[in-house]
Amino acid sequence: MATAAPDDTSTDAAEDVAEPSDAEAQAAAQAAASRMKKIKAAGLVVGLSLVMMAVGYFFMPESKQQEDPEMTADAEAGGVVNRDIEELEIGQFNCTNSKVGPDVNIHINFTLSASVLAKNKQALKEAKDKYQARIRDAVNTVARSASRDDLNDPHLNTIKRSIREEINRIIHEHYIIEIVIPDWQTMER
Repeated sequence: MATAAPDDTSTDAAEDVAEPSDAEAQAAAQAAASRMKKIKAAGLVVGLSLVMMAVGYFFMPESKQQEDPEMTADAEAGGVVNRDIEELEIGQFNCTNSKVGPDVNIHINFTLSASVLAKNKQALKEAKDKYQARIRDAVNTVARSASRDDLNDPHLNTIKRSIREEINRIIHEHYIIEIVIPDWQTMER
């Protein structure tokens, strides 16, 4: 019987060791399941992203621009030449912007021209003559309502974009490619 007692204690010790290993095994299984869920979620996100990019690629409109051999040669030589673009003077403008500050008035003096395709130059000229007063009013409104930052921008990007949009809206066509302001003078009073 003495031998049976030590065997029983060794069996109890083995059971004590088995219980923590079962808990460790369960914790390891839960950790593995958690990692698998994270991997599946990441795979799902990557898969959906790839599907969205593929759908976007197939539904994106193709460029209909045809290559001109002379233009391609000029572009490869380092200088892109736009042979079809001409400028049309819109007019000279003088206005006062009082929106920049409470007691500040800025007098603005500038000449305005528009870059158009050569084939649209005559149509823009006719539209400019037809809507002369509305165009003048729209240009003055843009210049009068410009912020100080817009007036001080060395490229006048916001003002040029706004003027282009307003003129194109007035003439109901998108003839103007770019607005050119060769001289821009401001004087604060």
